[in-house]
Amino acid sequence: MKNIILLLGLAFMQPNVGDHRVDVWKTMTIAPNESITINKVKAPVTLEIKNLSEENIALVSELKIPSEISGKSEFKYRLPKKSTLKLENRKAFPVSIYLHYYSSQPIIVNNKELR
Repeated sequence: MKNIILLLGLAFMQPNVGDHRVDVWKTMTIAPNESITINKVKAPVTLEIKNLSEENIALVSELKIPSEISGKSEFKYRLPKKSTLKLENRKAFPVSIYLHYYSSQPIIVNNKELR
């Protein structure tokens, strides 16, 4: 009887195995004339980027998105699989962003896995 209950419990847990989500909140600073690059994503990613500074941050991508994030504003976008995004600070002083992303896979930012 215990074996049947154990097997039934495992059978009901099985559909939830692939539902793992990566959900990350991170505050980052972009140095003057530097950039943050989100490398090709393995799965679609929902991004929310808040520009915490007064200055604009340039967005570089092959996608049809705005060319910059204005000071003290927010950018929300669903980044498709195999796409990249680059955030450039073209100013002479550092800017800060608040990055929130969620996906089924971690993303690579500046050649490091962000979890």
